[in-house]
Amino acid sequence: MSSLGVWWDRHQVGALEQLGERSREYTFRYTGGGRAISLALPVRQEPYGVFESRAFFEALLPEGTLRERIASQLKVASSDSFGLLAELGRDCAGALQILEGTRMSEVPSVDWLDDGQLDTLIAELPRHPLGIREGDERMRLSLAGVQNKAVLVQGESHRYGRPLSGMPSTHIFKPEPADAVYPGLAVNEFFCMRLAELCGLPTASVEIRSIGGGQCLIVERYDRDRSVWPPRRVHQEDLCQALGIPPDFKYQHPDQRLPSYRALAELLDGNSAAPGVDRLRAATAIVFHFLVGNADAHAKNISLVHHGDGVRLAPLYDVVSTAAYPELNRDLAISIGDEFDPDAIGPTQWQDLAGDFGLNAGQFARTRSSLADRVSRTAAELRTEALADGWHDPRIETVLETVSARAAQVKD
Repeated sequence: MSSLGVWWDRHQVGALEQLGERSREYTFRYTGGGRAISLALPVRQEPYGVFESRAFFEALLPEGTLRERIASQLKVASSDSFGLLAELGRDCAGALQILEGTRMSEVPSVDWLDDGQLDTLIAELPRHPLGIREGDERMRLSLAGVQNKAVLVQGESHRYGRPLSGMPSTHIFKPEPADAVYPGLAVNEFFCMRLAELCGLPTASVEIRSIGGGQCLIVERYDRDRSVWPPRRVHQEDLCQALGIPPDFKYQHPDQRLPSYRALAELLDGNSAAPGVDRLRAATAIVFHFLVGNADAHAKNISLVHHGDGVRLAPLYDVVSTAAYPELNRDLAISIGDEFDPDAIGPTQWQDLAGDFGLNAGQFARTRSSLADRVSRTAAELRTEALADGWHDPRIETVLETVSARAAQVKD
C-alpha cells in the first residue's frame, strides 16, 4: 500500500502518499477541486510535507493507551499512523474518509443492537476499543481521545447499531470508567454539558443512561446531519488542526506561542462567517470552563465547523470539571492573559482575554457577571433535578463549590 484516498462527500479531494514501502511517514496532496480540508492546508498543487500532513491527519486517530490497544488488536504498530488511518479511516471526525480506492464502492449498513447487545458492547469496551471486534472488517472507524468509548449510529425509536462499511456514526457512548480512577466521570461531564446548555451556550446534546449496570454518557455528534438517511457527514477540525500543530501540542506552555486564545480569535476573524458572534461565543465559553473548574479545555477540545461561506465555532463538547479530582493538575490548558494558575485569574487577565478577542472590556465584564449569576443559579437547580431523577453523584457538589468560589473572580 502506498496511497490512500481522502474523500469528502464521496468525492476524492486528495491523497496520502507513503514515502516508502516500509516507511511510516506520508505526505498529503490535493487531487482535484478547490475544497480545502483545513485552514492550515489551503489548496495548492505541490504536496504538503510530512510535518504539515501529520499535524492534520494524526489528530483523527485515538491517543495514548487507547491507540495502543486498537493497534494491537489490528496488528498494526501504534506508531504507524499511515497504517492506522488505512484501517480506521472509514468514519472519522468531520466529513473526511481515508480509504483504499475500492472501499468507496462499499454499501454502508448497520448492525442493529437490542438492549442486551448494547449492554454487552459497552461492557466489552476495554477489550474491544471503540466497539471494534476482531475479524469484523466492515466496522472501521476512528475518534480522537484517550477515553474508552463506543461510536454508534441511531435509527428510529432511539435504536442504536454498529455502523458498518463506512456508515456515518451519530452518537458517542462514554461509560463510567471501570477502573474508578476518576469516579463519577460520566455524570460529571453530563452535569457540566447540560449546565452549559441550560445557560444558553451552544452545546452538543447529551443524555445520561444506565447501561450494563453503570452510568453512560451519550453524546450526539454535532458533525453529523441527521435530517437525511444515511446521515451526512459535516466537516470540522479542531484547533490543533486549524493551526497546523500536532495533537501532542494541544496544551499551551509558557515558552510556546501556540495554541493560544489570541490565535483562535485570529482564525475566527479571518475565516468565520460571523466573526463577531463567534469571538464572543468563544470568550464566553472560556469563562464557563473557568467557572465549572475545567482545566482541560485544550486545543483539541475546541473545534471549527466548515460551511460554504466560512467556518463557525463548534458547540461545546468534552466539558468536565477537573477540579472534582484533586490529584489532577490545576493549571489551565490554555492561559487566560498570560496566567495558567486559576487562583491568580483576576480583572487584568479578563481584560487581556477581552483584548485577545477584540471585545469591549466593559461590555465583556457585564457578560461575565451575568454568566456567573446564571451558572450559579442553574447549577443549583440542576443538582435538585439530579437528586430527584436518581443520577446525582458527589462530584456535582464539588462543581457547585467550584462555581461558588470562582464566581467572585469572574465578577471582580
